[in-house]
Amino acid sequence: MQHLLFLHGAIGAKDQLEPLATELKSKFHVHCIDFNGHGKASGADENFSIEGFAHDVIKFLDNNNIERAAIFGYSMGGYVALWLAKNYPQKLVRIITLATKFH
Repeated sequence: MQHLLFLHGAIGAKDQLEPLATELKSKFHVHCIDFNGHGKASGADENFSIEGFAHDVIKFLDNNNIERAAIFGYSMGGYVALWLAKNYPQKLVRIITLATKFH
């Protein structure tokens, strides 16, 4: 079964995406994380940037022995997914974004 990681938007938290994650648990190994300074994660002064949040994702994947994952990024989470696709394509199966604005 494929891993699917949900990434929340700015000033959001993983709790916002858990209802959707629950719906997909029968088809994927589903994971939700809080970026630094969001939700229950501390560290608002540490790596508070798209690149810093992307490193949160890499750390999560490595700590959980996940070689590759599909990523659903909502809003800012989509920017993080895009940064990862550019810089760590070997870690991703695919990315899906929602409400990630390009203009």
